[in-house]
Amino acid sequence: DAACVVSPDTQKQEVVLGQVNKSVFTTTGDKSAATPFKIKLENCDISTFKNVEISFNGVGDADNSKLISVSTEPGAATGVGIGIYDNTNTLVDLNTGKSATVLKEGQTVLYFTANYVATKNAVTIG
Repeated sequence: DAACVVSPDTQKQEVVLGQVNKSVFTTTGDKSAATPFKIKLENCDISTFKNVEISFNGVGDADNSKLISVSTEPGAATGVGIGIYDNTNTLVDLNTGKSATVLKEGQTVLYFTANYVATKNAVTIG
């Protein structure tokens, strides 16, 4: 049995990071402004489980596999990936992919942000 169910209004989200000026990225690790999103868990029964671990799937960036690849299509931006961060601003590693949170009885809301992250000193637009 699952301890909670994902709320239908947060099951299939599109997190739009938008366009970012190349000048934001001057060195490896530079990040764009954060784009917040949340995942709501409902009907949580903490007698079953006390914690939840969240993971994200995606194609890893070629330069930093902890990040999600922007695109492998010709003409796509290079030198940049997408990082997902939990509510403590810790990167959710795409490889290990776990962000643990204590459940609350009834509803638990998990807060995340997504950023573009420079994976090289030279970012090309796409």
